[in-house]
Amino acid sequence: MELLIIGVGGIGGAVSRYAIGKYLSQKSALSFPLATFLINVTGAFFLGLLASNMAADPAGILIEKYGFQVGFLGAYTTFSTFTYESIRLMEDGEWLHFFLYTSGSTIAGLLACALGISVTLW
Repeated sequence: MELLIIGVGGIGGAVSRYAIGKYLSQKSALSFPLATFLINVTGAFFLGLLASNMAADPAGILIEKYGFQVGFLGAYTTFSTFTYESIRLMEDGEWLHFFLYTSGSTIAGLLACALGISVTLW
């Protein structure tokens, strides 16, 4: 049942990301990637909102956790999960892990992307 709920939520997240990204990219003449920026920030907001709501009232766990958090927001953006996990590390006082996770993810992600680009150029 969880996989079905995740899949349905994932379809919604993927379609939303595509539609919002396409719309904003057509409307913006900036070289700044506004669509991706706004998608990532709104995804982080909604994950924070849903996670906080679930902590206060865990009754709706299947739909909220699997449908929206894992499915929809997982397809919409993984940045939301990254930011939420970073906040949790800070709240838990895990400052070394917070620093390693945030800086390591950013640096490793940039390097991995550059490597992927360079592999296609060989």
